Amino acid sequence: MTAPGSPAAEDPRRLEREIRRLRHELDAAVHALPHLRQMVQFSGDLLLLVGPAGRILEANARCAALLGVPQTALYGQPLQRWIPNPGQALVFEQRLAGLAGGDPLRMELDLAPEGGGPVALELEAHRLDAVGDPRWTLALRDIGERRQLQSSEAARQVQAALISSLRSSEGRYRELVAQLADGLGQLDASTRLLFANPALHRLLAVPEGTLEGRRLVEFVAPAGRPAFEQYWGALLAGQARQFELPLLAADGTPRLVGVELMPRTDGVGERESGAVGSVLLRDLTELRRAVADLTDLAFRDPLTGLANAEATRRELERRLAEAPDRAQLVLWLDLDGFRRVNHSFGRAAGDALLRTVSDWLRQWAGPRDLLARLGGDEFLVVRELLDPAQAEAVVQDLRRHLAQLEAPEAGAAMWLGFSAGYSLAPTHGRQAEDLLQAAATALARAREIAPGTALLYEQAFTSELRQEMALEARLSQAIAAGSLRLVYQPQQDAQGRLVGCEALLRWNDPVHGPVSPAHFVAIAERTGLIHPLGQWVLEEACRQQRAWLDAGLQPPRLAVNLSPRQFECTLPPLLDQIATLLARYRLPADLLELEITESCILPMAGAIPQMEALAALGVRLALDDFGTGYSSLEVLNRLSIHKLKIDQSFVADLQTSQSARMIVRTALAMGEGLGLATLAEGVETEAQLAVLQELGCQTYQGYWFSRPLEADAYRALLPTRGAGQQDGASAPRADAP
Repeated sequence: MTAPGSPAAEDPRRLEREIRRLRHELDAAVHALPHLRQMVQFSGDLLLLVGPAGRILEANARCAALLGVPQTALYGQPLQRWIPNPGQALVFEQRLAGLAGGDPLRMELDLAPEGGGPVALELEAHRLDAVGDPRWTLALRDIGERRQLQSSEAARQVQAALISSLRSSEGRYRELVAQLADGLGQLDASTRLLFANPALHRLLAVPEGTLEGRRLVEFVAPAGRPAFEQYWGALLAGQARQFELPLLAADGTPRLVGVELMPRTDGVGERESGAVGSVLLRDLTELRRAVADLTDLAFRDPLTGLANAEATRRELERRLAEAPDRAQLVLWLDLDGFRRVNHSFGRAAGDALLRTVSDWLRQWAGPRDLLARLGGDEFLVVRELLDPAQAEAVVQDLRRHLAQLEAPEAGAAMWLGFSAGYSLAPTHGRQAEDLLQAAATALARAREIAPGTALLYEQAFTSELRQEMALEARLSQAIAAGSLRLVYQPQQDAQGRLVGCEALLRWNDPVHGPVSPAHFVAIAERTGLIHPLGQWVLEEACRQQRAWLDAGLQPPRLAVNLSPRQFECTLPPLLDQIATLLARYRLPADLLELEITESCILPMAGAIPQMEALAALGVRLALDDFGTGYSSLEVLNRLSIHKLKIDQSFVADLQTSQSARMIVRTALAMGEGLGLATLAEGVETEAQLAVLQELGCQTYQGYWFSRPLEADAYRALLPTRGAGQQDGASAPRADAP
């Protein structure tokens, strides 16, 4: 029998005590495990554990919430399933597979939640040393959240919870803490770092693993130390603090950081570790630099360095508020010759010229003048005046000084004038917006008059502009509703035979009544409505010709006026429009004549090749208003023209002007020499007709023969097609060459 107190009797008791101790530690670990998992689940970051090919082994609730699926549905799924960009998914998989044990992977990628748009995230991945298949821990953070000056309250709570748990779970969660983008550390009462994550090492520019034992205050810039000492005292008193602080990294780089100081409130571990609190540092340097750059961009023109429109508006409002009765000149100018430099020497030369003009304006301006570039080649000058009557003198002085500037890159002096509109405070308003609007309206009116015009704002400008805008809206509605109509003015030969007609556009608006074509066509050309309007006219003319043919009539050639803007690059192009209409209405091409204004079409880039293509299509081309432009024999010889229309201004002066007779005689001779038909338009009297016949003109158009007719009235003039005659076939025409 074993005696009590003997070594053999003591062994079972020691074994029982060891078993009870191990069971207690196991119970404590099991009890702590849910709390630790809960901290991971509610982390502000997306935390995952993935295996080969990116398959998810573990994921927190934040990750499941962002992806829009139950947490259990994530397990076993490849993360690439939520990467919408296939190329990005491939790069992620390749870089993850090639990740070495000690090197983190950092990249940006997009994840697309179920049924939602992509979310931009920053990824940091670490490979775990594990037996068997490799595994990686991933931490993803919303880039927008990272750039915010303050984390959400939930994120701060999670970060604080992670810091407070480092004493008992540092080993298990070191990978997670290491992946934080913000610097994280534990501090003792002398600001000595007891722990620092990799991000804090990077922020302070020291090798990893060398921060422990160094005081954080060493890295605080001298200007920030008084504030840091104040906040540190609050931490020692058990109070959390958030503030911004200038730091100097070990390599001398200055940084601005957002600081969160969090005291230890539970006392756990303080006696063992000496930790009195935790610090979270977020680098704000790039954010503040970006904010400064954006602020500068918001109020300054990047090309010239002058103020922009928003800065001008604010400064003008301030001046008006300070001195509401002081006279202020608001001059809005637009360079007249600028586009020639851009087109001749390129955009770089144009930019250099804008900088030259800006520098010159600075030299010309007074110390109190406000200068701005409003975009393109438009500038603004605001000047205080002793007397509003000085405004005209200021504008003229500016014109004289800007008249001779040497264009950079151009290598020669050039005339550079400007059109301008200007308003006066308080005459035209006491608010910046009113004065700027008045100056802009005056500039728009000046542009319509002629280059080099400068106009002082008048209330009538606004009224006229509003009427024009209302008419523009009505015109757009009329085009869409088909409320316009064509009338037809006959063209006859010397024997009184019908040889053709011209389709003329008419608009009788329910609100404004009959509107002159010269008025609404000009509005259409300025606003771009000329494209749908021109397409409607062409289609209506072709449709009407087909209707007359289907009625068994023999219509002559129908002439349609083209605006120069219809030769611009449009969809569909002019040639395609006409080819489509001819095919749609089965119309012979020679029954359509297109009238092109001489003074407008020749300068249009690309017009001549389009005219040649139209002529090749079989359409007839007439040069309208001949004699008012600058056509030469060489130019006419190159154009695919079939007819010259002598302008009515010369016809009107035939009886009183010898030069008008000479021009008409020359035009007729040019037409005959080039094999072109000629037609005199605007014939209104028998005397004009007699002179034209004496000069040898054979075809005419004008009120002496007929006013423009409605379609039904014109139809009565059309002969019936003879038996066996094909659609579009007609007797020889007097205007055919």
